[in-house]
Amino acid sequence: MDSTENPFLYTLRLPVKMPFSVKFSVIVAHVLSLFFPWFTGLDLNLKVIASCFVVISLCYYLKIYFYSPDEIKVSELILDSEDQWTVRKTDGQVFNATLGDTQFVHPLMTIVSIKQGKQTGYYIFTREVLDKDLFRRLRVRLRYKAVYEE
Repeated sequence: MDSTENPFLYTLRLPVKMPFSVKFSVIVAHVLSLFFPWFTGLDLNLKVIASCFVVISLCYYLKIYFYSPDEIKVSELILDSEDQWTVRKTDGQVFNATLGDTQFVHPLMTIVSIKQGKQTGYYIFTREVLDKDLFRRLRVRLRYKAVYEE
């Protein structure tokens, strides 16, 4: 079956951006987790250790998603009509990839795991990242592939 028989089987170019709702949720969760131990009856040393872990986690998150060099970031995922995945990085490099074992497809959010060699990357797509039609086509392609591979 090719793209002339099925209009869903054409190349999808998926821009990779972190949705604002996910960024906001992670930062709020870190801030709440930072203050939570101080309202419990834990020992002072445990409160400080728990707060340090949260601060380290928040710093790591901020470094990875906001301050990492552009050459290691993925700018676009490409799903062609033959269900082959391609990863395009911000420096222009293009790599072949495969769909990972885990995926989550829902009308509000889709999470896709892409394997590139030994590395696995997880990408979140929502309606605020992709336009409505592209988001719908991605969900249909992922569901169609999951149903007919079994």
